[in-house]
Amino acid sequence: MNFEKLNALMEAQPARGIPFSHVIVTKDGETVFEKSVGFADAEGKVPYTNDHLCWIFSCTKVITCVAAMRLVEEGRLQLSDPVSKYLPAFAELTVMQKDKTVTPAKNVMTVEHLFTMTGGLDYDLRAPAILEALSNPENGTVEIVSAMAKKPLQFEPGTHYAYSLCHDVLAAVVEVVSGMRFSDYLQANLLDPLGMTETGFRPTPEQKERICSSFDFHIAKGEAMPRVPDNAYALSSNYDSGGAGLFSRPADYIKLLTALACNGVAPNGYRVLKPETIAMMEENRLCDTAWKDFINRNGRHYGYGWGLCGRVHVNPVYSHAATSVGEFGWDGAAGAYALVDRKNGVAIYYAQQVRGCGYVYNVIHPRIRDLAMEGIFGE
Repeated sequence: MNFEKLNALMEAQPARGIPFSHVIVTKDGETVFEKSVGFADAEGKVPYTNDHLCWIFSCTKVITCVAAMRLVEEGRLQLSDPVSKYLPAFAELTVMQKDKTVTPAKNVMTVEHLFTMTGGLDYDLRAPAILEALSNPENGTVEIVSAMAKKPLQFEPGTHYAYSLCHDVLAAVVEVVSGMRFSDYLQANLLDPLGMTETGFRPTPEQKERICSSFDFHIAKGEAMPRVPDNAYALSSNYDSGGAGLFSRPADYIKLLTALACNGVAPNGYRVLKPETIAMMEENRLCDTAWKDFINRNGRHYGYGWGLCGRVHVNPVYSHAATSVGEFGWDGAAGAYALVDRKNGVAIYYAQQVRGCGYVYNVIHPRIRDLAMEGIFGE
């Protein structure tokens, strides 16, 4: 194996305006490459180390989908189930029409629609119903998610794709089905068994000290400007955001990805999912119209669809990606990147904490993906 090119890419990250970054690559359960560079603080005085933590934002979605798929695998949850079976507030949904009239929804929102971002929801965390639910400090994930059902949908469930709060709703479904708070379910079924001791929704005071500085990217200058290291998706102390609420460190997060890349079994022997369940996650689940929505959303996922755990690689001729068909994963608002290529036994996790950095999604993530594969298999 030769990772000289990937190493050079990482070495140059600070010059690209990325204050710190960290990548880990595993093959067949073993770490074959790991590199971290830069400084963890805004002043550039504290070298980044493997003990530093980041808010992973939408990389939370991968963990949420895996958690929900465990319930599907166990037969306790069906993809075809109406969301209202678990969250009654979703029984009488409405849709905002193009002429701005609001009409009753004709389609039933299903659990699969939540996985695939085809439920018709949006990402408006300041919607009046949500703010009203947050005004009661006793309300938890189910109550706050239920408030999301009061706002008219953008479209009939299942007819289009829109990146949204669907995975937050999915977390509430997991909570109802399991009978456990979502964070407790993750702890018992994924985090503790995998040894992910530095991942969670609410960092301890000691962990807060190890969370890296956050930055905003100035696209014209190619510079990162300091910002407050908060997580706007952590709506309250009683809310577990399945879409963007977790913090983690790379050495933790890669454990889940590695297990998925190894047919669902972690190096410590814990089975996360069965191979046939992971195979379900390797298929595009979007109809043609929704697929077009997904590709046009940001123009960076040509050759990919969307499945039960984020993007799914479907056409290597079109994508120019070096990974196999079925490779899946997602990314986060501050630039984190997760990849599972089960057919090749490869997992990749990349961490940074820079918001608004389109450059990392369009350039760096694909380069990391392809250089990692080149490093393992050669050109």
